[in-house]
Formats: sequence, C-alpha cells, structure tokens
Amino acid sequence: MDNKKVEVVILSGFLGSGKSTLLKELISLEKSKGKRIGVLMNELGDISIDSAIIPKETPFKEMLNGCICCTLQGELSLQLRSMLDENELDTILIESTGAAHPLEVLEACTHPMLVSKVNIHCVFTVVNAKQWLENSLSIKLKKLLVDQVKYADIILINKCDQIGKEQLHEVRDTIRSANPQADISTVTFSKFDPALYEDFSLQTKQNTVNEGKKTHVHHHLHLRTVSFSIEKPINRVSFLRWLENFDGQLYRAKGFIYLEETPGLFLFNYAYGMPMFERYSFDKKYEPVLVFIGEELYHDEIKEEIDQL
Repeated sequence: MDNKKVEVVILSGFLGSGKSTLLKELISLEKSKGKRIGVLMNELGDISIDSAIIPKETPFKEMLNGCICCTLQGELSLQLRSMLDENELDTILIESTGAAHPLEVLEACTHPMLVSKVNIHCVFTVVNAKQWLENSLSIKLKKLLVDQVKYADIILINKCDQIGKEQLHEVRDTIRSANPQADISTVTFSKFDPALYEDFSLQTKQNTVNEGKKTHVHHHLHLRTVSFSIEKPINRVSFLRWLENFDGQLYRAKGFIYLEETPGLFLFNYAYGMPMFERYSFDKKYEPVLVFIGEELYHDEIKEEIDQL
C-alpha cells in the first residue's frame, strides 16, 4: 500500500437539518468518481435509523448512545484507525450527531496516531433555513448552531423552500456574517451542485502546494491542521514560552514528543492555554509528532520555529 493519505469529510449540522440526506448525496457522488469510501456515523440514541442509507458493500462503522464531542471522541479516533487498518480507502465520510461541535470532531480525527494517515478535506455544515431564521433554541444550542456554521468550509442552507425570498436573504446574510470565508449554497433536500465540491477539491489541492508560505492564495479550509515529525528532543521551557507567544489563532496542539530534561516519550496536550505533559508508558510505540489546529497556520513556518527551540 502506498503512503497516500485518506481524505476525511466531516458532515456537521443540527438535528433535522438534513445531514443524512447530504451523506447519501456524497456517497453517490464519490462512487460515481470510482472512489473507495468508508462511512462513520454517530447517533445520540441506542438505535441507528439513518444507517439504512449506507450501501451494503460500503465499509461502515457507527457509534451509538453518545456524542462525538464528549463521550465518544476517543472511540471515534479508534474507529477511524480501525477503518483505516481494515480497508484501502480514498475517502471517509463522517456524519456527526446534531449535538456535536465541528472542532471536537476535527480533534478526534487528528489524534497523533492518525495524522500520518488522514487529511481533513473539508467540513460540510447543513443549516435548516427556518430553524436558523426562527432562532428559538436555548442560548447554549444557539451558540452550537453558530459554531457549526463558523467552522464550516461549505455551508448548505437547506429546506429553503420553507421560507420566503426575503427571509432567505436574511438567513444567508447572517450566516455570511458568521463565516465570511465559507462557500454558501441554498438547497432543498440537501441536493447541492457537484461543482461546489469539485471546485473546493481543486482549490484545496492548489493551496496544499503553497501551504508552507504566506501567499495571497485563499486558504480555503477555515480550520487548518498542521502536523510534522519531531526529529529531536524539545526543550520544555522554550517550547512553553513559544506557545505562550504564538502569533495566530491556535485552538489545540497535541502529539508525542521527547523532552531534553526528562527521558521517555510524552503525550503532549495543549487546550485553552493550558499545556499538559503525560509520560507515555504503553507498549505500542509512536514516532514523535506534533499536531496543531487553528486558523491561519503555516506548516513550514511553525516547523522552522520548533526546530530552532
């Protein structure tokens, strides 16, 4: 098997927005291109209904009784690893529950044991136009809806036939305000123009060529992930000082690293400004690697700064 990474597409959106219909559309589109696809699906309940849409020959795993963003995040990483080990795939489609936060799903997909195997292709978010317009959810759920939009690369305003034209303009304007960078399309039954996905794929490939440089090319992925191997032990104090002074929007950092001061491999985690080093004592060994999640991150620039610590 070659070292080509598997493309991961994350499907986000609140309950009843139309994610499963979108999943069906994406499966059909990818299969029409001859792609080998796998599907991971998460349900809040203990019975999966939507899994009936998955073609029998498609590698499929489901996680029940929990949300990817909390109890099942570790399981998603393990299921993803298992799917990669068991199948030769080009694309994995992940349909998260409506209560999941896209950043948390992305977090599970960028576990240090996975970064050498997968590439986050894009985050699709489906919005129920009427639900967004009425804005009648609790404060906590309203914030979740906005975050599902904020961290998307492609946004489908779905069920737009259920509201008037003026109302649709209002929905589109407020969504654009929440995420100026995303591609936004108005649809019914989650049926989007395939060119939207194809154009995005081409732009993503073009950006990958320039990912190490601060060019004027539009870096399409709103949330960017940067990962690279670490060839030598890192000075802990210098590393923490570098994190404190990081120039950019860094949401998360993690990885396996060796430290100059202490022997042994450490699992490193950094979230909400808090770093944590935990000695890794399991039998399975991992190559030292660092993963960063944020906005406007540049691979070569970050790697050079880490190498100079």
